[in-house]
Amino acid sequence: MKNHSVESVPIIQTKLNRPPLPVDLVPRPRLTEWLEQRRGRPLTLVSAPAGYGKSTIISCWLESVDCPTAWVSLDEHDNELGGFLSYFLAAIQTIFPNAVPETQALLLVTPLPPIAAIAHTLINELNQIKPPYILVLDDYHLIETQTIHDLLNELLLFPPLNLHLVMGTRMDPLLPLVTLRANSQVSEIRIQDLRFNQAETSLLFQKMVGYPVDPAVVVHVDAQAEGWVTGLRLAALAMRHRIGRDSI
Repeated sequence: MKNHSVESVPIIQTKLNRPPLPVDLVPRPRLTEWLEQRRGRPLTLVSAPAGYGKSTIISCWLESVDCPTAWVSLDEHDNELGGFLSYFLAAIQTIFPNAVPETQALLLVTPLPPIAAIAHTLINELNQIKPPYILVLDDYHLIETQTIHDLLNELLLFPPLNLHLVMGTRMDPLLPLVTLRANSQVSEIRIQDLRFNQAETSLLFQKMVGYPVDPAVVVHVDAQAEGWVTGLRLAALAMRHRIGRDSI
């Protein structure tokens, strides 16, 4: 069976847009500063279940960095190697339009070349990019294809000099995390880091409800939700609804 070329199905350009930040954003400098301090490593992994604000904290960090950034919002349709690589390259080209021409040309070959040939060409071309830059692969947990994991494994085994790769995921990817940790090549933010503390919960409630909330209520709700951002938002919305109803 033949592989479709990169031109067979146009990419969805909006998947390359960084998600907008919420209007009631709660700044979390303890996390964004931590991310910035470890930007020299090849990989940052932000791994937690749904509703913990993974995409928001990554996007918030990118607002403050002093280097070019690119973003891909992955979905279940990106599990074919050619399609995944098309988005990967398109994201790179949003910040470096003339980059990766040889890898782009490989996508036109039918069938696709061996994964090692693609990986080595990609690594060599990414290594030619001189300014430091960040590429985010969001919702990577939706990728199940082994050849895609193999491509990224190779990329992290021989990381391009100025690329910092960020993965947002609900589960750990099939990457050599033990080796990456041992070599100080990965930074990890997990559920315990993403949980809101009481100060952050209090600020979120103030922004969503419209005025400072009784600290005892904040402590109670924060304990009930265990810092789960979505749960805290739902609680704040319920409180705002009750206030609005009582004022009628």
